[in-house]
Amino acid sequence: MLIVTWAHSNAPFAMAMPTERIEAVLAGMVGAFEFFGCVAREVWWDNPKTVATAILKGRRRRVHDRYAALASHYRFDPMFCMPASGQEKPRVENRVYDLQRRWATPVPAVNDLDELNDHLRSCCIGERDRTVSGQNQTIGERFEQDRATSLALPAFGFDASISTPAKVDKYQTVRFDTNRYSVPRSFAFETVTVKATIDRIDVVATGGRGGRGGVVVASHARCYGSDEQILEPLHYLVTLGRRPAALDHADVYRNWRLPSVFAALRRLLEDRHGPSAGARQYIRVLQLLAEHPVERVRAVIERSMDRDVVTAELIRDRTARLAARSSSPGAAATGATVHRLTVPKPDLNRFDQLLASTSQGEPIHA
Repeated sequence: MLIVTWAHSNAPFAMAMPTERIEAVLAGMVGAFEFFGCVAREVWWDNPKTVATAILKGRRRRVHDRYAALASHYRFDPMFCMPASGQEKPRVENRVYDLQRRWATPVPAVNDLDELNDHLRSCCIGERDRTVSGQNQTIGERFEQDRATSLALPAFGFDASISTPAKVDKYQTVRFDTNRYSVPRSFAFETVTVKATIDRIDVVATGGRGGRGGVVVASHARCYGSDEQILEPLHYLVTLGRRPAALDHADVYRNWRLPSVFAALRRLLEDRHGPSAGARQYIRVLQLLAEHPVERVRAVIERSMDRDVVTAELIRDRTARLAARSSSPGAAATGATVHRLTVPKPDLNRFDQLLASTSQGEPIHA
């Protein structure tokens, strides 16, 4: 849980996180600045190792490179409390008690972190109507004073991510932390960059063959488990054609959630063409998903199921025609009223008259 509090107004921000790593600190601070609509000139921490990687003499710290980039982007001064000096952070400590006793009692009933953070934002906004003991202004009124002396948000947000180089192995996976994430076959054995946020893992090409540097070649939901494989079935469709038995025995395909019409198509193909030939035709249909969205292929399958002869070639041809119609210039105008406009040809004699009038010193009126 990240809790941010303004020293003067005591205006709070709270955000639940899946981790305490530096990428969570970055995402939380970006969320706090956007929530407040401004940036404090100084941001103080109590020396967490994710932010202050080394405590030097006095208030000097060695700051994590990404946190230093955050401070540079938002133009605030990164400050740190002295060790064992609890009196330097009383307000934020009290906000921890607020979280426990008022915002989380009773325990909120939520489905995920997003709902929990919505609840916490509502609690923080509600605090602005409260008056702290010993003050004669509400937290919201005092926060407006904070806002008046703060920095404006920059025109562009900060990329709250960390990046690290990695090598794709022969199984088409790249390692980040203790887990492995899949990439397309064409990037096997290449060096890539893994870009991690609190909820996503993006694999970015660094160049290599074909000059594909800077392109995101795979994107996965981040896994916080240990020694797990996060595999995208589409990345293995090329090898599936050479190893059709993997369709029933590899976890990456057994756990693939496709619309029910795909399973119905496989049963139909195997009934009409035999188990082996039918499975191979079904695999050729699955390989269409490397080029077309699932909904397009699903629509073609549904329209083809009632034919006497259903083959992978039929579905492929129909999918290609549907894609061509979807990308044609007139597709967006289907069903809409198109008005024909007629533009009259220009009268060049008027241009001659204009030249004649200017040569005689007459003014031009636009």
